[in-house]
Amino acid sequence: MGRGDGTLQVDYFTFSPSIADYIRDASLVISHAGSGSIFETLRHGKPLIVVVNEDLMDNHQSELAEELATRKHLFCASPQTLGETIQEMDIETLNPYVPGDAKPVVSLINKFFGFPDD
Repeated sequence: MGRGDGTLQVDYFTFSPSIADYIRDASLVISHAGSGSIFETLRHGKPLIVVVNEDLMDNHQSELAEELATRKHLFCASPQTLGETIQEMDIETLNPYVPGDAKPVVSLINKFFGFPDD
């Protein structure tokens, strides 16, 4: 949305080497279901609607998006339901995403391979 004037500004692109600046400036991000796009947006603390490509076989992207939607970190839509999702979403219901601590996993891997555990 614009700055309280009721206007909507939409920025889009098919590819960008870094979307960090776009995400930082956005009030809402609508993205495909790629894990990189999802987690970069969540790390920036921005509301996110993920649009799942239902035509993909073995759709792990759909599984990730649906799980994060179940945990209330984002909204999940299909191309057919995107408009309805935008109209009905309540950003206040989203939970902030807090990345997990990878140190215990790294420690186990280091121990398994006999590497020092820093």
